[in-house]
Amino acid sequence: MNYTILRNLFYTLKRFRTASVLNLFGLSFAFAAFIVIMMKVNYERGFDSCYPEPERLVMLNLGDPDNHTMGYLPRGPIDYLMEQVPGFEYGTIYAPAWGKTALYTDPKNPQYFYETPWAVSPGFAKVVGLKFIAGSDAEMGQPESIIVSESYARKLFPDGNALGAYLYIEGSNFLTPDATKYRICGIYEDLPENCQFKNDLFVTMGERVQKDDWGSQNYFAFFRLKPGVSVEEANRQIAATRAIDRMNVDKDDKTALYVFPIRDFYYTMHSPYYLKTGSRSTTALLVVIGMLIIAIACINLVNFSTALAPMRMRSINTQKVLGSTNGELRRALTLESVCTVLVGWLIALGITAALIRLNVLSFMGFTPSLLTYWQYVAGTGVIALAVGIIAGLYPAWYMTSFPPALVLKGNYALSGKGKRLRTLLIGFQYVVSFALIVSAAFIFLQNRYMRNRALGFDRDQLLVASLPEMPYQSSPYHSFESKLKSYAEIADVAFAKWELGANEGYTSYAFDYKGEEYGHFFIEVSTNFPDVMGMKLTSGTGFLPSDSISKDPMIFLATEDLQRKTGIEAGEMVDFCWGNQARIKGFVQNTQFTSLKINAMPYVFCPNAKYTNGQLPYAYIRVRAGSDMDTALRHVRQAAEECFTGFPVDVKFYDQVYASLYQREADQQQMITLFSLLAIVISLVGVFGLIIFEAEHRRKEIGVRKVYGASTGQILWMFGRSYLVLSLVSSVIATPVAWYGVTRWLEQFSQRVPLSPWVFVGACAVICLITELTITVQNYRAATANPVDSLKTE
Repeated sequence: MNYTILRNLFYTLKRFRTASVLNLFGLSFAFAAFIVIMMKVNYERGFDSCYPEPERLVMLNLGDPDNHTMGYLPRGPIDYLMEQVPGFEYGTIYAPAWGKTALYTDPKNPQYFYETPWAVSPGFAKVVGLKFIAGSDAEMGQPESIIVSESYARKLFPDGNALGAYLYIEGSNFLTPDATKYRICGIYEDLPENCQFKNDLFVTMGERVQKDDWGSQNYFAFFRLKPGVSVEEANRQIAATRAIDRMNVDKDDKTALYVFPIRDFYYTMHSPYYLKTGSRSTTALLVVIGMLIIAIACINLVNFSTALAPMRMRSINTQKVLGSTNGELRRALTLESVCTVLVGWLIALGITAALIRLNVLSFMGFTPSLLTYWQYVAGTGVIALAVGIIAGLYPAWYMTSFPPALVLKGNYALSGKGKRLRTLLIGFQYVVSFALIVSAAFIFLQNRYMRNRALGFDRDQLLVASLPEMPYQSSPYHSFESKLKSYAEIADVAFAKWELGANEGYTSYAFDYKGEEYGHFFIEVSTNFPDVMGMKLTSGTGFLPSDSISKDPMIFLATEDLQRKTGIEAGEMVDFCWGNQARIKGFVQNTQFTSLKINAMPYVFCPNAKYTNGQLPYAYIRVRAGSDMDTALRHVRQAAEECFTGFPVDVKFYDQVYASLYQREADQQQMITLFSLLAIVISLVGVFGLIIFEAEHRRKEIGVRKVYGASTGQILWMFGRSYLVLSLVSSVIATPVAWYGVTRWLEQFSQRVPLSPWVFVGACAVICLITELTITVQNYRAATANPVDSLKTE
């Protein structure tokens, strides 16, 4: 029995080879997308779960516990709580590297490389639960100690002599002021990608750095709770110390010092600085997209099977006449479906492996691996089995539900009920495709808006170079500046502490004006920085070269949003930090050096550089209008090699710097666009296959219409009319769903594109156009065939 059924199946598949191959590969690509999505979901959901007993690892925060905003902490209360809270087993300061550090391994032949080692307390390894493969953290209490990851140790010392070796420092590091070199005292096992502590170098923080400072907020803190101590109990113990009362920071009645589980950080906290955060809604969206793609492929399989029914029912019911039961036939037919899906799943594994090998999945934001995520890959196999059973049940029931005499006595045409079911299923595919097209379109529009919006300065013809951290008034910097200005393409060069536009936050302070405190980003720059950047002065006067000399009062330029917020006039004095006074010399147009995902703060630009030891390691190079940017780029790199021999100097276009702010959104756009296109293609594969079958069954009708004078256009319209109506109705149904999803996604941005109705109309037009084009291409041969040939086959 099974042999006869399979023989007839293969004959039918051979007859409709194109539709069969398209259906199988649509299924395979759907499962490939689903496998990649599930690996990404596993990466997201498993964030910060790699530590031993992760429920005991907590993070300290200062703020409103209901606000879920992460902030920096002073060092004083961290050290104090380590000693005073009995529920803490270990604790550590976690200090971000504020600037890149030039290191080298061979003092006789220095080959510099930049790294950003994080400074930590001696208990760091025990808090996190690092596993050492060589050495230990026992020496981390000594000022020049460093621990490195296993992979980084191999990279630095390929011959395997990393333990006990030194990393030498060029210049100084604020967090480790007593260190001139670092000795590798421990090599720890690499941490997975999805954790907060995925760094390569950890150094011991200087003992005296901001010791007993209860006001300067520069650090994070992590603790490991003692066994049996809950987060609630730890917070009661923190409150009992009354440490918050000693803190010289802004706070209100809701402000508290509290800890929360590290596992909660990734999804629940807002932190634009240094630490990694995710979006639970984005993860949920990925799961939904993955399930919808599988659902679309499953619908195609059901439609494909039911479309084959008229050609298979005679042989199937012949088996019933010969004694086969409905149960036996249905099991055999369901098994066919399961085998088809499992073959598609195996092909999907090959597709996924090829995509990984070709490194084309970088936009997913993690490193996919069939071995690393084998549990989830195996889980997709189970889902494939379930899909095969589900997709096979209805066609198996349908093809065996008719009395043999009814089927055997003549040609059996497609039933109206079957057509209605397939129409409903295709309509669902169109709804999904429409929603994904609209989502992809608005993500693209929002990203384009953010990338192209006015930033308050001229970013065209602008290069940025990352230079060694040495005083910008030093001889190498002067040589670099002079050499650049000798090139005809270079108009001017300015310097700043930060790579502006590459970060979501910068050094922030507050000044006092008429009894009120006003926070702002504090950017140290050279005096010609506003001119080189093309900032427009709105009131007051600009910097003079003499303003770079450290003086009292300090000299500021600020953005005009600070003026509107405070009412300060150009030339007025304010009380700055640590007893300093400052004169706001003038105001410039508002600038945007952070993304639109956070509420922008005003900027204050200061040319004194007194808080950076005169170090302004980023050069902003203005290229003359009309000059070739590539030529200018070569000149800058050449000058950097000559003036900073041995140092790696990174030079890039400013647009590349600014684009990094929205890399995550760009990756999301690419993901949604790719999966949207895949969903549309798979849907069209289903439509294409059904059109093939429909054209086959309606050949006699086409021939009769042609005999009676129907034109080719009329025949094509006969096929396309119903699908056009279905496309329009499905688009109308999908519009409120897409509108709601896009609205929720746009809420994360402080400035956003409007919900233009033309996007929805365009999505509908795209679906209709592609569908009609597919129908026209497929049915053109049937519509132009000789009607005599069509009637003969009947």
